[in-house]
Amino acid sequence: MKHILPFIFTIAIQLSAFCQIVVTEISYNPPETNTDSLEYLELFNAGNQAVNLRDYRFTQGITLTFPEVVINPQAYLLLSVNAAAIERNFGKTSVQWTSGALNNSGERLVMVDAGGTTVFDFTFLDVAPWPTVQDGTDGDGRSIEICQPGANPGDGNNWKVSTNSLGFTINDKEVFGTPGAPNSIPPCGVNPDTIVLVSNFAFTPKDITIFVGETIRWTNTGGTHNVNGSKDIFPANPVGFSSGSASSDLWNFDFTFTLPGVYQYQCDPHAAMNMKGTVTVNEIPVNDPYPLRTIPLVTATNQEGVPDSLGINCKLSGVVYGINQRPTGLQFTIIDAQNNGIAVYNGSGDLGYTVKEGDLIEVKGRIAQFRGLTQLELFEVRKVSENNPLVNSKQVTAFEEIDESSLIMVRNLSFVNPAQWTGSGSGFNVTMTNGSSEFTIRIDNDVDLYSQPLPSNGPFQVVGLLGQFAPQQTPPFSGGYQLLPRYMMDFMTSSNTENEQSSRFQLSVSPNPADDRFTIISDQQVESVRIYDTSGKLMLQNQGQKTIEIHQLKPGVYVIESRIAGVMYTGKLVKL
Repeated sequence: MKHILPFIFTIAIQLSAFCQIVVTEISYNPPETNTDSLEYLELFNAGNQAVNLRDYRFTQGITLTFPEVVINPQAYLLLSVNAAAIERNFGKTSVQWTSGALNNSGERLVMVDAGGTTVFDFTFLDVAPWPTVQDGTDGDGRSIEICQPGANPGDGNNWKVSTNSLGFTINDKEVFGTPGAPNSIPPCGVNPDTIVLVSNFAFTPKDITIFVGETIRWTNTGGTHNVNGSKDIFPANPVGFSSGSASSDLWNFDFTFTLPGVYQYQCDPHAAMNMKGTVTVNEIPVNDPYPLRTIPLVTATNQEGVPDSLGINCKLSGVVYGINQRPTGLQFTIIDAQNNGIAVYNGSGDLGYTVKEGDLIEVKGRIAQFRGLTQLELFEVRKVSENNPLVNSKQVTAFEEIDESSLIMVRNLSFVNPAQWTGSGSGFNVTMTNGSSEFTIRIDNDVDLYSQPLPSNGPFQVVGLLGQFAPQQTPPFSGGYQLLPRYMMDFMTSSNTENEQSSRFQLSVSPNPADDRFTIISDQQVESVRIYDTSGKLMLQNQGQKTIEIHQLKPGVYVIESRIAGVMYTGKLVKL
């Protein structure tokens, strides 16, 4: 036999260059009593074309002439001594050979094609350098796997015991293997990512943190030891692994961790001496090209009014406010729960998103700036939810950088020059005053106010999003702030009968839109309710009721004012 094996190895090496059907796994001595019903061979089509195995046959090892069986490229085919047992235990189909059994001490396996040409010819053994019972095969529960399909099958160094637990035991032996699936052992020549020394009743290091896909090699440098992380001992382990029975040989055991989680393991003979360890396997961190950032972080500016984050890519989350001011693309504002906002835009195309106030969206893009206005140049938009509550507008008496793109309100405003209300161009600016300061109000041609006549019966309270259009095109940026109302209801007549200093908070009603009636959502006493149309005309009023009949109103948008427990609330209602 010693004179024949070198010749066999030479044949195997020569044939591996052109044979695409190879043996990748062998279970030759499962841990059963008086029977080996789970013996199997695993074939793999390493080529890029399907192969019909009809009339292929084994001439050494087992008796089998193949029926009409096609094995697709990069696919596996199981051959078994008992197909029913394989189906029952592994849930896999297999081709049952006619007769014969795999020799527990090893034997020669030869398969030829229909014309008699050798497909593979090699001899497996159960002595080193082949995996042995000390490694966990040959009756101890583990199949043997080749390190890669193209490796020489006649070289025992290319075979290792399987490290994949199949989740059950036979005769107190945990069964390992990968029947009909990719092998669990590292590819040939793979270097471990971490080496653990096994000696002196200790694992060094004993507690390890790695990433998914990394391999640990335990190296026994002295003493009778093993590595046992089987699910029989540690059922919480994501998968089981074990080097087999304890051995005093100077052995190496490699295991590649493919699932995240915390794994425990021990040396069986010395577990009572706390010869134990853990492996923490983390997901591989993803280098996100759009890291999640907050709106305040990316809108912070330096002394020249330039964002500190200018040019960075990021991901932001916020609720949509206002309408789309760029019909050929996207231009709107998102605001977080603390009323921190940022303008977002895309010059052309809607990126599959239709702008709707109240949508919670996630956006990806690059921080940019135009005339002092910090913006996110949009690359991607994803809607998370809709009909989210809006923040209460912040009452201000001056326009400042800190409120850029926030929802603000200025009270007691009157027109300085009514002739500025032109209703022309891409939009127009009007100057308004509260008696001590002047404010620029920008009426964009995409909002409903644009087509309306000059509002009358002031003074007004004006709500809107604070924008900036600095006089200069390059830093430093200062001035040019303007308030942009979103729709007509943002431009309301201030009530002389109400306490001008009272705070106004967001009012919630349901349903909205409504047909015949709506209900104010509050657990406190509702003192009064007033409903105005968008021109500021009082349409309905009610005292002390939460449910309001509105069947007499025409379809459209209305503004609701409600005093609840001494506090004034405002909201928007859509009448169907």
